Amino acid sequence: MELSVLQNFKGVEMEPFPHLCIDNALPENIYNELVDTFPEEIICSTPVLDNGITYRHKSNPVLLESRTPNIWKEFFAYHTSPEFFQYVAEIFEDAFHKYYPKEIYEQMILGDVGIRKIQKKTNYVTDCQFVVHEPVDETGTTRTPHLDNPGEIYAGLLYMKKQNDASTGGNFTLHDIKDVQEVYSKSGRAVIESNPVKEIEYKANNFCMFLNVHNSVHSVTPRINATERRRSINIIGEYNKTGKMWEAQEIKDVTI
Repeated sequence: MELSVLQNFKGVEMEPFPHLCIDNALPENIYNELVDTFPEEIICSTPVLDNGITYRHKSNPVLLESRTPNIWKEFFAYHTSPEFFQYVAEIFEDAFHKYYPKEIYEQMILGDVGIRKIQKKTNYVTDCQFVVHEPVDETGTTRTPHLDNPGEIYAGLLYMKKQNDASTGGNFTLHDIKDVQEVYSKSGRAVIESNPVKEIEYKANNFCMFLNVHNSVHSVTPRINATERRRSINIIGEYNKTGKMWEAQEIKDVTI
């Protein structure tokens, strides 16, 4: 599948938590066509989030809109499919067995999978999202160290840095948390007392993915000299309303 972000997958790294990184994830011709048809004008006409910084355009409505370029419809359809969900589960099989009873993995391989807000009565849901961030002051970032929603199973990021973007930073950062004291905050999604141990560069056609286990603390570094929007594709698999990957104390408002 030439559109698969995992076609050049070589292996999962287990530390500090299960993840994978792929340089040049997509063939050059496919990536270039995605760049040429990237619907930034449509994405940035949607409601802005995170205090005027972030735009997200999700599978619903992307897959239902006639204005979505065909290659992007195909890309979103594949990365929200049961086939892709089950392949991701297989890739992370050893990690599932390390963190969970074997039944959890077996349930994911056999469970019904649907696209969020399109197919509603399934065990698991998937989503694919265009994500665009406006340039922010170099001292700031929209993603300080945090854990994702505990209902999320995996998350992947395909970076689509513009060719004329001369900024540095904006890197996906993995953290090590020694004393498992994670805090999931619905407002700030902040986590305290974690140490950055690995950065994955924000560059064109770079892909990273992680399993959302109890210590999957991550962040994004500030961008330096940013004048262009930051572009990425978010690929997600989740429990459908019930089920969690971990439990933790929840604090509504956390600042660090």
